[in-house]
Amino acid sequence: MYLDRFLPSKLSLTLLAAGLCSAPAFAQTAGGNSYSPAQPFARAQAMQTPGTPASAAPAAAPIVQQADGTLERPLPVPFVLSAEEQAQTDAILNRWEKFSTAIETFETEFRRLKYTRALDSSQPVTIEENGEIRYEAPDHGMFSVLTKDGAPSEKWICDGEFVYEYKYAQKQIDKYTLPPEMRGKAITQGPLPFLFGASAEELKSRYYIRHVQPAANLARPGQFWLEAYPKKSEDASEFQRAEIILSFAAEVRPMAIKLHKSNEDQHIYIFDLKGMKVNKTKLLPSTWEPTVPDKMRMKVVPVE
Repeated sequence: MYLDRFLPSKLSLTLLAAGLCSAPAFAQTAGGNSYSPAQPFARAQAMQTPGTPASAAPAAAPIVQQADGTLERPLPVPFVLSAEEQAQTDAILNRWEKFSTAIETFETEFRRLKYTRALDSSQPVTIEENGEIRYEAPDHGMFSVLTKDGAPSEKWICDGEFVYEYKYAQKQIDKYTLPPEMRGKAITQGPLPFLFGASAEELKSRYYIRHVQPAANLARPGQFWLEAYPKKSEDASEFQRAEIILSFAAEVRPMAIKLHKSNEDQHIYIFDLKGMKVNKTKLLPSTWEPTVPDKMRMKVVPVE
């Protein structure tokens, strides 16, 4: 996950958090809610993508002022949508906004599949991990990942005042102070920007985003697929493209997110729909209290 906008220093906790045409696809298993990627590095056309190809889009966008006051030219436009395609995408984002902004508490487990190129082989290496997400509006969150063997892999906690990043390899927990202007605000600038509290307009200000049709063998009733490309360099440092599967069936829910990294790695997050709890529990204050495991130390990172 990335919390660069939350923090005075660069904290990169690469995640989920929120990232179809010639991209690898998600393949559904018989269980109905379980997804796994099909041919993770394949280039076969898996989606019917709307919009004009990037080559027909404007070469460069004007320089604009960002929320932090800096000036930046948005990254090149990958596609141009027709009025009808834009309206369809907007309808999906508006419905998603109603769900995400109504979240008070959220808990789910997930399965993460990481595909990376092996240096000595053309075949990707697959790493499977299990994780958990907890969120309480507007600014409390916890993200934790365990290896397949049950060893801790990644973890961060935001208690509304501080962000704690667990660095297991260094046996250290870095403690960052959340800037006052970010306290009490939704965690939309960090992990899972597509999930928690982000408005449709905010998502469109950060991403080139569109609705796409999955291949016929992947399409399921009540599912909507989105594709997003970062507009800003800080988002592009985390992923080049994101694919999001949303369920608008009996309940609006996130199903899966795939992030395409700049090095061609892919991280896929598959959420446990059956065990997902939305506004069903009261999270205790102890949920956000960081614990320091044996042989680890807490390090306060100074404000730059």
